[in-house]
Amino acid sequence: MELIDDFPARPLDPAACFNQHGDPSGDGASATSFRGPVAVVLPAGGCGERMGLSTPKQFCKLLDRPLISYTIHAFERMKWIEVVIVVVAEQHVELIKSIIQKYNHRKTQWCVGGLTRHRSIFNGLSVFVDDKFLECHLTKPKVVIIHDAVRPFVNEDILLKIATAANDHGAAGAIRPLVSTVIATNSEHFLDHSLERSKYRASEMPQAFLFDTIYKAYQKCTEYDFEYGTECLHLVLSNCNTQAKLIEGPPTLWKKPFPKMSMLLQMWIKKLCS
Repeated sequence: MELIDDFPARPLDPAACFNQHGDPSGDGASATSFRGPVAVVLPAGGCGERMGLSTPKQFCKLLDRPLISYTIHAFERMKWIEVVIVVVAEQHVELIKSIIQKYNHRKTQWCVGGLTRHRSIFNGLSVFVDDKFLECHLTKPKVVIIHDAVRPFVNEDILLKIATAANDHGAAGAIRPLVSTVIATNSEHFLDHSLERSKYRASEMPQAFLFDTIYKAYQKCTEYDFEYGTECLHLVLSNCNTQAKLIEGPPTLWKKPFPKMSMLLQMWIKKLCS
């Protein structure tokens, strides 16, 4: 029941989420409606090494459907999102093409990613400014949302808040309280110190940006950034001096273990079809 409550009926038009004062869902948040194309970039180039899978987890089937298809559908069903760009490794191009065709993902395009997460995201952004990445021309979005391909439980309410905050501030992202205490070790592998958990938050997905801001940040990336960086919000802070608005997200933003993911998907689908 708790999960179902996290997925209320969602309007297809973002304007319906704003009251007469311009606040999303009437919760007093400082946000305004915006006009302009909104796009999504889903980096999906992972190879499943950390989970020890022969098939990357984004392509593993849950309820006889690849996990990434659920994530794509979660964005495609939102009327205000114009296009979803899935970034995949070259060896999975034919697989993602077959998924897009089989599950009738009409808003979705694909492009080949890089060897690291940041390189893949940059390729996904580049499709809007360089025609070599796609066979068709796409309109450059005003706001771009970056999300993980393995997180299908994206709540439209939080997504609207993050996209609107990005429009107002240049960047925005979801956060969650830390579950575990973070500790630091010394060179001899003894405890050095621990962080006060109440002062810190876990950075989650989705994140959203003004397109020109995040694209400029990637253009300024160093080789070290491309090779070892993972945090897009920090990238726009260091390269564009843009401070991200942080928004508390629901528990469903966490990545789930596969057994629990299957159970949640069954409940989610039941709710969507009711």
